[in-house]
Amino acid sequence: MTLHPLVLLLPHPDDEFAVFAWIQAALGQGRPVHCIWLTDGGWGGQAVSRRRVESERVLARMGLSAASFHFLGEQASIPDGALHLHIVRAFEAVNDCIAGIGHDPEVMVPAWEGGHQDHDSAHLIGRALAQRGGVDMVQYPIYHGEGLAGPMFRILRPLKANGPARFAPATVSQRVRYVLYCLHYRSQWKSFVGLLPFYALRMISRHPFQHQALQAGRTRQRPHEGALLYERRGGPPHQAIIDAGKVLETHLRDTYGVASEIV
Repeated sequence: MTLHPLVLLLPHPDDEFAVFAWIQAALGQGRPVHCIWLTDGGWGGQAVSRRRVESERVLARMGLSAASFHFLGEQASIPDGALHLHIVRAFEAVNDCIAGIGHDPEVMVPAWEGGHQDHDSAHLIGRALAQRGGVDMVQYPIYHGEGLAGPMFRILRPLKANGPARFAPATVSQRVRYVLYCLHYRSQWKSFVGLLPFYALRMISRHPFQHQALQAGRTRQRPHEGALLYERRGGPPHQAIIDAGKVLETHLRDTYGVASEIV
C-alpha cells in the first residue's frame, strides 16, 4: 500500500511549531514527512545557519531525518519578510521539490489569515500548486489579529471565514513536549517571549491543532475585516500580497497554460 507523504510548506524556520501534532500523526501512520522552508529566516540580520540548525534539531527529536528537510528559501536566497517579492522563484522551487517527492502528497499550507506577509504569500503558492497539478491541500493556522488592535494576536485559531476545521489528536504529554520544543528556538527568544505563553494556553484547549480545506474564491477576499496584523506591525499593505498573486497567475498562464484565478 502506498503511503501518501505529508508535505509542509513553512514560511520560516520555527513555523513548524504550528504543525507539530500533524507531523506526529503522520509519523504514527508510517507516512513520510517533508518540511519545505520558503524563506531564509534571516530577518534583521539573524544567522540563517543557526535558524536552520534549530529547526533540524527540534524535528530530529520528533523522529525526522535530514532527508525530510528542504531549506529552499535559504538555497534560493529568498529573504525572510519578502516572499511576496520572490513568489515565482519560490513557486518553481517548491513545484520541483514536490515533483521529486512524488506519491501524491498531501500538502499543508499556512492559512489565509493576515498574520504575516510571508504566511499569506505561502498560501498563494499553495493555491498555485493546487491549480497547476491538482495537489491535495489543506491550510493550517499560525497566528492572526482578527478583532484585535496593535500587535495583539491569536495563535493557532482558525478563522471562521476559512470554513470548518478538522483536528489532530494530541495527548497531554505530547502537548507538554511541544511547548518544550519551542524553548529550543533560542535565536528567536524575543519572539517566543510574547508567543510561548499564548501557545502554552492554547495547548490546554480541546483541539489546539486544526486544519481547514481551501475555500474557492477565498483569496479574493481580505483575510478578515480591519487592518491585518502585518499591516499593523509595519509590514507591506495587503495589496502587495494581492499583486504578488497576480504575478503568479500570469506565470501559470504564460508558462503552463493554466488559466488560474488565485486572487
